[in-house]
Amino acid sequence: MNIPGAAKYTDAVFRGAAWLLLAASVGLLAYVGLLRGQTPPAYSDIGNAIQLTASAVAAGAAVWTYHRRNPDIFLVHGAFAAGTWTLANTFWYAFFILIGEGLNYPTLADLGFVGVFLFLIAGFQEGLDRNRLPSWAAAPVALPLLAAGIGLVVVLGPNAKTLTTLVMFSLSAALLSSALLRSVYRHPVLLAATVVCVLAHLMNSLDSTLPNPPWITNAAGALAAITFSLFAIAFLRYTGGTIE
Repeated sequence: MNIPGAAKYTDAVFRGAAWLLLAASVGLLAYVGLLRGQTPPAYSDIGNAIQLTASAVAAGAAVWTYHRRNPDIFLVHGAFAAGTWTLANTFWYAFFILIGEGLNYPTLADLGFVGVFLFLIAGFQEGLDRNRLPSWAAAPVALPLLAAGIGLVVVLGPNAKTLTTLVMFSLSAALLSSALLRSVYRHPVLLAATVVCVLAHLMNSLDSTLPNPPWITNAAGALAAITFSLFAIAFLRYTGGTIE
């Protein structure tokens, strides 16, 4: 049974939730900056709750937009990207609550974070048109990231942590290269979500890898929440190859 106005109501709920989550996430980021990373224990619980809610809303927004008005492959990949991240972070947080301590990096959750990059890259390549830029145009973006990841392995030595972080740097290079060659820069919200996604995951990896990480890496959680809030907004605006 179709209820008059139900579709518009659902759209409004998703949009309202996405913007509220974005505001809350920016607030978390400002809080981390204000305290220079010295956040109280409650911050972790609140931050994880907002992250999980934002990623779940992003997945739901992609599914809703696909079902309601735009059956596009990009939205399928977007839903899987956000859904994968939600499951991965749920696993990590559930372990933290039950055991009382974090998992040693890398974990099964990090495999889920890798999946986010793979789904987004596939979504860009299959859902957005290739522009006329030559492939080497992505080199100024990709090469510094690859060099940084390799440099970390050289300085700290090859081990599970540094090699996993190298994978994250490599995937970040691939994602940003794909975004550049598929003209994601024409869609400001999607571009912002992509860039913040890279920053969040690199900060999380560096926080787990460096012997004495800088306090700014504590902003990874807030950046992850911002990432999926922005993706939710971008998915809701997506109209088949374009984002309104």
